[in-house]
Amino acid sequence: MFAPGRHDAILKELELRGALEVTPFAAKLGASTMTLRRDLAELEERGLLVRVHGGAVSRSVAAQREEGDSGARAPRRPVATIGMITPSASYYYPEVIRGARDAARELNCRLVLGTTNYSEREELRQAERLIAGGVDALMITPSSVHIEGTPLHDLLVDAPIPVVVVERAIDERAGGRLECVRSDHGYGAELAVRHLAALGHRRIALAARETPTTPWVVDGYTRAMGRMGNGDAMLHHALPTPDVGDDGQVEALGRFLADCLERQITAAIVLSDVDAVAFADLAADRGVRVPEDFAVIAYDDEIAALARVPLTAIAPPKRDLGYAAMRLCFDRIKQADASSRAVTRTAMLPELIERESTRIVA
Repeated sequence: MFAPGRHDAILKELELRGALEVTPFAAKLGASTMTLRRDLAELEERGLLVRVHGGAVSRSVAAQREEGDSGARAPRRPVATIGMITPSASYYYPEVIRGARDAARELNCRLVLGTTNYSEREELRQAERLIAGGVDALMITPSSVHIEGTPLHDLLVDAPIPVVVVERAIDERAGGRLECVRSDHGYGAELAVRHLAALGHRRIALAARETPTTPWVVDGYTRAMGRMGNGDAMLHHALPTPDVGDDGQVEALGRFLADCLERQITAAIVLSDVDAVAFADLAADRGVRVPEDFAVIAYDDEIAALARVPLTAIAPPKRDLGYAAMRLCFDRIKQADASSRAVTRTAMLPELIERESTRIVA
């Protein structure tokens, strides 16, 4: 390793851990102790660290030791570079990205973002590029619900850096030591059903277009309806993926509304809230009042509050997802021996934001 690379490694170690010892760190870099001591002397002359007996400490640690001033800090430089790959930078993901960015600022990390437009080929290419480019850890949201058996899965499992999968579950049988932070969308759907049931609704429908979130929402909805003995009152309507300029989505929502009315259903959960807003408007145009005649809960809470009748919504913890994933990456960078810690797979709970589209049924 050349001198600039050693210097970067030294400064990163001091920023992460505050101190280093010459002999073990020289062995880690594959350098002699004499070479490392020369590096420390050069960096001390540049004001970037303070040498102590047997090693060095960061300037902030030295200031705390000498003056007791916990606020004294050396000029900050990024201590780690963490890659982040998302399917999109719009709709759902800006809040996830914001959470990761906020955590990166707190941790003095550099965040490098890539988006894939839900292309499996592009997410594999970007993951390969970031890993080969030397990022210290990687956060990634695959476009598919499951990646087991794909080249991307093989790449992530074998990656020489920490990898955290965001907003996707990991198959425990095939995930190896992959870690994840995701929303518990099944719980979110159960929360919506329980809220509607508490308001007096027994016949509750679900409409959802096909997204990576949909299987978990359907599972939670089915489970909650069954637990309440409402299994015979279920209606799951699969919405088509809309094309630009195509009226198919409106027509599908119209069919869903007609089915609900025919079956005397009085409430619906709609994924996503873009579709929920359109559904509520369509109901109003056809003389069905929300919430007087029909209750609506949107799933996602991106624009639900802006509807003609503000919609009660299930809000996944999007910002907290990004924040927690970044913190987990940083913790893993600090833990040099990956085999010494337990694999973390976290499911975060969505919350229900109550607005005007639900009310007690007489």
